[in-house]
Amino acid sequence: MKNELALKQRIAELEKLLAQKDAQIAALEERWRLAQQKQFGKSAEGFVGQGELFNEVEEIIEAAEAEQQSISYTRKKPVRKPLPKDLPREQVIHDIEDKLC
Repeated sequence: MKNELALKQRIAELEKLLAQKDAQIAALEERWRLAQQKQFGKSAEGFVGQGELFNEVEEIIEAAEAEQQSISYTRKKPVRKPLPKDLPREQVIHDIEDKLC
């Protein structure tokens, strides 16, 4: 009898614990769903300055103004180092005929 009563109390405790865990899992799943929706879902785009984000006309004007600025420096073209003079040299002359096919 005592053993049966203890088992019934243990079953009641476990069922209560299971209900608490189910509620906790449901709350976490809801928080997860809301976070996913906030990050990847549709948005209203109602933030201040949102319309100015992609103002392409101003960017084109700024780019045109940048092109009109003059360059005040000159670049040196890279110069190839000459081959060492001690290398053997061979002169080959290719004579091209006047007649073309």
